[in-house]
Amino acid sequence: MNSTINNNNNSTTSSLNDTLVCHPILLANGNKSEVGLCDDEVSAIVIAAIVLAAHILLLLISLSGFIYKLIQLKKLSTTNHSNQRLEKVNFLTVARNPALMILGALAGFIYNVVISGRILIGRKIYPCFIFSLIYYLCVPTLASTIILRFIRLIVLSWLNNVKVRIAKREMILPNVIFKNKDIPMIEVTSSSNEATQPSDGQSTSENNKGMNVSASYQSIASHSEVSLSSASTSALVPPVKENLTTDSNTQNQATTIAIHHEHDDEEEIILKKDTFLESFEKGRLLELLKFLVSSKFIYLVYGVVCFIHISIYLIIGGVDYYNFTNGIKNSNKRQAFVIDTFLFSPSGCGTGSYNTTLFITYLGVYAAIGVVFAIIALFMKKDIWFVKMEIIFTMVNWIFFALLYGIPSLFTQVTTLVDYYVPVANTIEIACMVDTFISITLPVFVYQKIDKKKNESSSNLPMEPSASNSQQPADHSNHIRKILTNEKWNSLFLQFSEKCFASEDILMWHAVEQYKKVTSDKLRIELFLKICDTYLRIGAPLELNIPRKEFGIPEIMELYMSLRSSRQLSARSPSNRSPARSPMKDLTPSVPPSNTISNLTPKIGNLSNAMATTNSGIQPVNPVSMNAFTSGEHHATTTNAILSPSVSTPAFSISSEIFNRVQICCEHNMLDNFTRFELVYDLKNSVELGFKK
Repeated sequence: MNSTINNNNNSTTSSLNDTLVCHPILLANGNKSEVGLCDDEVSAIVIAAIVLAAHILLLLISLSGFIYKLIQLKKLSTTNHSNQRLEKVNFLTVARNPALMILGALAGFIYNVVISGRILIGRKIYPCFIFSLIYYLCVPTLASTIILRFIRLIVLSWLNNVKVRIAKREMILPNVIFKNKDIPMIEVTSSSNEATQPSDGQSTSENNKGMNVSASYQSIASHSEVSLSSASTSALVPPVKENLTTDSNTQNQATTIAIHHEHDDEEEIILKKDTFLESFEKGRLLELLKFLVSSKFIYLVYGVVCFIHISIYLIIGGVDYYNFTNGIKNSNKRQAFVIDTFLFSPSGCGTGSYNTTLFITYLGVYAAIGVVFAIIALFMKKDIWFVKMEIIFTMVNWIFFALLYGIPSLFTQVTTLVDYYVPVANTIEIACMVDTFISITLPVFVYQKIDKKKNESSSNLPMEPSASNSQQPADHSNHIRKILTNEKWNSLFLQFSEKCFASEDILMWHAVEQYKKVTSDKLRIELFLKICDTYLRIGAPLELNIPRKEFGIPEIMELYMSLRSSRQLSARSPSNRSPARSPMKDLTPSVPPSNTISNLTPKIGNLSNAMATTNSGIQPVNPVSMNAFTSGEHHATTTNAILSPSVSTPAFSISSEIFNRVQICCEHNMLDNFTRFELVYDLKNSVELGFKK
């Protein structure tokens, strides 16, 4: 019995004077080692308090400014100008994700609170289960924040490239076919003159003088069918020719290529079917990329990472608790997760070699993943939001402080002596502070500058009415239009918008411009459907971030849905099926036009109440039904697009100004990008564009 007591006393004395935990200098000063820990000196407590206070102050300033700027940006985006809301691109919600910024800052702050609080309260009494949990989670959560930034930059660049490719592909005009039994096997430009001979004795050469067309609009006749491709390889706007008409003597007989035609011609529009890769790119791939830059993906990653590592912590803690309660331990007490206690202990604990090994393993795995994504991110295009510069600074910050923490920790003199005077873990806390400064403070207070005077002066600019009775700042809109209509500067502005990760507005603007240039009713309908499919419908590949109700999108989509449903009904109708048609073609036979019905405005009313008259009487019909396109010659009355077969007219026509309000909103959305573009290229002094100095 006495020998057992003596052994326990010897082990207790050995534990209190363990030189593997406390340096002899500390033991000589009266410190005692316990549960693998020594007492902190006053300097360590002061340093921990200063670091924690500085981090709290930095976080409060950064988050307060962040929230304030978000509120200000929201106010700017909802500022009413003649009852129209303006959207504003910014540094905080486009190139960066507020959820990622806040979660990353909070992860670093929680780590600082636990590590500094452990020193302030006392390492020997601070709950081991709290310290161990943060010890197990610090590397995964902090590393996940950095990796998510890399992934976001990569995916934003890929997403923007995919959107531009889709927009350019959708802007290529469909092919148009003319069928005529009398068309000879020559250029389609002379076929119209063959059908109607000149009556005033003019020569054939005079008759054809006004029919010359550029080489890009040539076509070859084969089997009495002439195919004219109006597709263009232009990056933005295919060159739709508007002046391809005859001279004054033949203007009534021959018309523009692929736009008007004679009564004997039959116009068909051929739509190129998307390939499998194009369909995948426009569908699944785009959805995946959008998900990867969304807040849902960020929450999911944090949730999965925390679940995995908390599970590992609970499993290891359970095993360690079982071994501790049953007296199962290694002869070398340092070969454990914690020394002389267990992970779930409510008192203090010192880390053992197993915990250190696990920490290094986590660090190696996440560092390898981070290096891979960092290398890929470095090859992405340089953006104007300084995101790429931010991740470079982040990499330098963490590499520097990781080495500053890891290398000294390899020496026992540091872990048993220096750490109790100057806590080595404070290097990681400082790294968290620098990371918060780079990722939140700089974007909020340096990059995202909200100049109230500038915004007030911008909102008080003279207003000019548009074709759709909308208003906008005259000077800025005129400058933007000059940029967009200039081939050189338009290309540069598109590239600049791609760097802004906000190219949808400029692509939509050009799509509307192309739509306006087309005068063929059928081709306009196809472009109308393409624009709605690409930009306006909910979930569209390049869905615009604009207030839908204020800019007439519900009325446009009502027309769009009517067209789509009518085509589906027409496709299912046996009378509209032709075995001769290729399944690769979406052909819409047309009626030869002589007049057009009244242009429909976005507010077309209740389409289902429209009526159509036939020889047998009046029958209700949707005016945008495909039957209206295929049922022969119709005449439109002045009310509710009532159609009758008395006069040759096209059955339906869409106004060329239907997208005007949306286009104006796109110009408003481009103001922020244009302001930065103007500063980069010094456009205020541009003589080429005619800007006022």
